[in-house]
Amino acid sequence: MSQETESLEWRSVKEALAGFSAEAVRSALRRKAGVVAYTDGACIKNPGGPAGWSAILVPVERLDQPLTEIPAERIEAHGHIPPSATTTNNRAEIAALLAALSLAPPDRPLKIWSDSQYTVKVAMGDYKARMNPDLWQLFRWLVNHRTAPLSFGWVRGHAGQVLNERADELAGLGAWQDDRAAYEQWLRSQQPEARSGVRNIEARRGELEAADALRPSAAELEHMRDQVQELLRLLESGRIALKDNERQFLYNMAQRLRYPDFVPTAGQRNWLKGLTARARRTL
Repeated sequence: MSQETESLEWRSVKEALAGFSAEAVRSALRRKAGVVAYTDGACIKNPGGPAGWSAILVPVERLDQPLTEIPAERIEAHGHIPPSATTTNNRAEIAALLAALSLAPPDRPLKIWSDSQYTVKVAMGDYKARMNPDLWQLFRWLVNHRTAPLSFGWVRGHAGQVLNERADELAGLGAWQDDRAAYEQWLRSQQPEARSGVRNIEARRGELEAADALRPSAAELEHMRDQVQELLRLLESGRIALKDNERQFLYNMAQRLRYPDFVPTAGQRNWLKGLTARARRTL
């Protein structure tokens, strides 16, 4: 693939993995039965970027073995995707898949975990890859070069799974080019109380009381996440059509709902409810 047509995502993966040799990877993963990988993508402005991706590979005796802590024996990789009109969270998520497939020995059974339902569904063949065909073509090329079984699993983001949380951190650092101070400032900016700045204490108290009244339960947040993910799956599969501002709203909500203390406004709730109802009428 020429440099002129090579995507920013694939270039990022190749640059980040240039320092890994096949021998070093096999040594780090040891000769166990299989490998599990946790992947993630992050996009600071979706679409537009910058973005980052991450892949963590761990040797295991059984692919269904639960991992409740970060093992010492692992490989971690992450990379930076520059801002561009095509840079999106989904493309960062796919880049993470490409990195995991590029690193994992092709003759070892591999299971890839992702908190992106879109990525997992397309990778498993449940949904057609109508968007991002260049990256999915690379994905299929890497899969076809494997001789051992490949499987996928979905893990809920920000639910306490340690390797998913670590992958999320690495993807965020990748987006900020390993500038930890900028990354941590960005994390703080995602908190509801950080978005409005310093104000009069009494006014702030009133805002907090109003926010508490709007604060959804864990079950409500879960339902909203499911609604957003379902709408994005329908959008990516071409089963529904949305305006640019509606697409941007869904991308932004998907990012914000990753944080358990996010408090959606009444307007955001109503917009999501309306899009969901419209999609159901369309199908």
